[in-house]
Amino acid sequence: MQATYRFTGDSLAPDHEHISQLMTDVYKDGLNLIAQNKLEEAKDLFWSSARKVVESEGSSLIVNLPSIGGIGKYEGDTADFEGDRIRSPLYTNLSPYHRTLLAACCNGMAKYYIAKDDLESALEWLEEVHVLYQNLYFKEWERPLYDWFDHAIDFPMFTFHRVTALTTSGEIFNRLGNTATAGERIWVAKSTTQSLPPAHSTPQVKRMITTDKLTQAISLRNPDPSLCHKLTLTHPRLQVRGSWRKLQLKPGEKSIGGRMKFASFIWKSRLYVFGGWQGDLSSANPFFKDFWCLDLSVDDSERKWRRLADYPQNVPAAISWSFVVEEDEDKAYLITGKAQVDYFDLANETWGRIKTTFTPTEEDKRVGGIKGNWPFPGQTLADSTVIINKRKIYTFGGDHGDTGLGCNLFMELDLDTQKWTRLSGYVQAPLYNDYDLPGPRVSACGWVGPTKDRIYMCFGQANRDGAQMKGERHGAKSAFAYNDFWSWDLEGKKWRRERMEGNPPALRTEMAYTFNEKLNKAILFGGYAPCISTLHLEKGVQYNYTYYADTFVYDGALPDSSSPSTPASSSPPSSSTSLIPWTSKDPTQVIAPSETSHPGWRQVLTRGFPTYRCHAHLHTDSATGKVYLFGGYTNTDFVPSRGSFLTRPFSDVWQLRLDGVGPIGDFAQVDVEEEARTAGAGPWQRCFGCGNAGRWKKCAGACKGKAFFCGVECQREGWREHKKVHGCRKL
Repeated sequence: MQATYRFTGDSLAPDHEHISQLMTDVYKDGLNLIAQNKLEEAKDLFWSSARKVVESEGSSLIVNLPSIGGIGKYEGDTADFEGDRIRSPLYTNLSPYHRTLLAACCNGMAKYYIAKDDLESALEWLEEVHVLYQNLYFKEWERPLYDWFDHAIDFPMFTFHRVTALTTSGEIFNRLGNTATAGERIWVAKSTTQSLPPAHSTPQVKRMITTDKLTQAISLRNPDPSLCHKLTLTHPRLQVRGSWRKLQLKPGEKSIGGRMKFASFIWKSRLYVFGGWQGDLSSANPFFKDFWCLDLSVDDSERKWRRLADYPQNVPAAISWSFVVEEDEDKAYLITGKAQVDYFDLANETWGRIKTTFTPTEEDKRVGGIKGNWPFPGQTLADSTVIINKRKIYTFGGDHGDTGLGCNLFMELDLDTQKWTRLSGYVQAPLYNDYDLPGPRVSACGWVGPTKDRIYMCFGQANRDGAQMKGERHGAKSAFAYNDFWSWDLEGKKWRRERMEGNPPALRTEMAYTFNEKLNKAILFGGYAPCISTLHLEKGVQYNYTYYADTFVYDGALPDSSSPSTPASSSPPSSSTSLIPWTSKDPTQVIAPSETSHPGWRQVLTRGFPTYRCHAHLHTDSATGKVYLFGGYTNTDFVPSRGSFLTRPFSDVWQLRLDGVGPIGDFAQVDVEEEARTAGAGPWQRCFGCGNAGRWKKCAGACKGKAFFCGVECQREGWREHKKVHGCRKL
């Protein structure tokens, strides 16, 4: 977040002093009741005070607190919740006093649910404070602000409650094992107060964001190898068990070389990889233009890469492009920004090409900034989010010839007519933001929902450093990573903000992602945050970025935690639930969000994981429902490797296995306890004896390195068990 604040013009009128005293008394009295274990009395106090704030706006609104599903309205006798999930006139126009009183009540309700160990409901109430904060942006309607500007009201009590919500949610995420989002929350809480007037840094605020707390948060890796093997499933609507399995090649076979910024896809249990970059410009041949295929259905003993026909076009590099597969015609289309769209015929393994056209409307030229007869300047498009749905290809954002920042141009290519259409957005980011659509970015995460009527988009980054180097508008010293979530209504043709429900990933970009149609889940792995620091205590160095290796799933409806499940359930996932939808509940009654049906994120708890990285690709094999990861890179300072390299690319292939989703998840064969003692934690190994993670030596016995030991003592103590479990013997 840029250390620049804009304050609203709200006046703190003296006649509202009684409200200021009321908000202090409500919060203090409610916490005292919780301390006395009078939980229901505390809940009633916070709830009644919150309802008074929202009910004063009239009966035409449907305000479920927290406002999961947005603030609805009555259309006759029908409740309409199709509007924005975050932005609302009610929250935008609240006075500073009422905004702060409502934030205090939300924090109070969260404290009540924490005391009940209902962490999901607590997180929803804390997220409501963030929604109240976000609505401050929309008061700046004459000069709309981009997300990289922080925004505040000059009212220290609201700052106190915002910091309370951030740090309290951070504590919950730590309990759940989500160290990345926990660290992000305290990082934002600390940075959000540094540029505010001194009156905002009250003693209470300072105690919540001490330097020691921040140091502890940014010293952890995400996941942290010292913690991940100890995590247990405690809240099934916020967590799910998983396992990463590294696929091996046939003995003697070579990999295709570590790479990033490649294009890839899976078709009929085969992984295809095209082009990319080694990540080192000093290399004699840093760019790849080759095309490979790997059969995922065979055993490790038979698996090998097979080279396919070279790309027929003469290009200096094939980087940051995207493939999408039209399965009905067995073709993979390569989106590069050119009018000539190349495709690979998967059945015949030959290249082909179609010629596409674009006819700009007056609005495309006047509003969208399109010049000439082509939407992508320089006929280039890199790091765009590309999705296919019902024979239409959609591209959002990315870099092109006229921007280093990234854009938010949203385009559609109809494969039947071979014509492009601009749906929304701008070729270049205008001077002021447009609150009706996502901001300019590259490397966003996107997928089509299970009903095929919405496209979802989240995360990504605005390359403000790239814009500065090009002398472009909105330039700055560092990039900005988004933490937003949007969906596009394919029929209504408009964007809608979505809430970050449940146990979500931290802000990031360049993550791997896929939507699994057989599971009805979006899955996300890893990525990179250019604006959250990592402290390397051993080296005494602080990096201004963070790499991730955590895994998350997004459910359109969180599972019913009351339904029993075995550790490796063989039952298929169910789309039905016994819980009522959140938006159909009585808004005047207190109902825990955990007792209703609504969307949300869950973290996948894995004992081991691929090395921290960005620019990896995650794909679902539509034939089997299995999920695979390939490639990417990391900075070798962040992940110790060979010190002479600035970046380290990967060529490894991994399968993600998920619990509780039936045979598709392939989890039945996972030995969770064994993984806790032997699974690699990124670049480190787990000592079979003591459990510590480090760069240990593997056993040289007949087990062929199934176990690692940190020293002679652990090897001596663990040898007997290792011999029994793994059938090892001395050679």
